[in-house]
Amino acid sequence: MGFRPWVIYKCCFELKKKPLDKWSKENHKPYTITGMRTSEGGTRKNANCLAFANNKLKKFHPLIVVTDEWMEWYINKFNIEICNIYKEPYNFTRTGCKGCPYNLNLQQDLETMREFFPNEAKQCEIIWKPIYNEYRRLGYRLKN
Repeated sequence: MGFRPWVIYKCCFELKKKPLDKWSKENHKPYTITGMRTSEGGTRKNANCLAFANNKLKKFHPLIVVTDEWMEWYINKFNIEICNIYKEPYNFTRTGCKGCPYNLNLQQDLETMREFFPNEAKQCEIIWKPIYNEYRRLGYRLKN
C-alpha cells in the first residue's frame, strides 16, 4: 500500500465536511459557522471570514482574525477554564483529529501521547501507518 495524500483530504471530507453539510441540510441551516482561526496555521491562513457559493453565504468564520495573544487575554480577563490537555504537562496547542498527518506539531504531539496516553499513540500508529511510514522515510514531520 503506497502513500496516497488524497486519503488525508478524503478523511477530512468524510469526517468533518460531509457531516456538517448533512447537518446543515437536515436542520435547514444554509451555512456553517466555525471557530476556525488563521493563527492555527495550515490551510486556515488563507481563509476568509465569509465564504460564498453561488452568491450565497456558505461558511462564516467569525474567529478567523482572533490572534493567540487576544485569545489569551480573553481567557484571562474572563477567567475561562480551558481543557487540561492544553496545560502542563501535555501542552497541546490545538487538538483536531487524533494523530492527523496534517498536524504541524505531529512529532511533538505523538511524543506527548506516547508518554501520557500510550494507547492513543498506538491507535494513531495503526490508523495512519502508511502515511506515517512515508513521512518517516522522507523525514517529513516525523523522525525515524
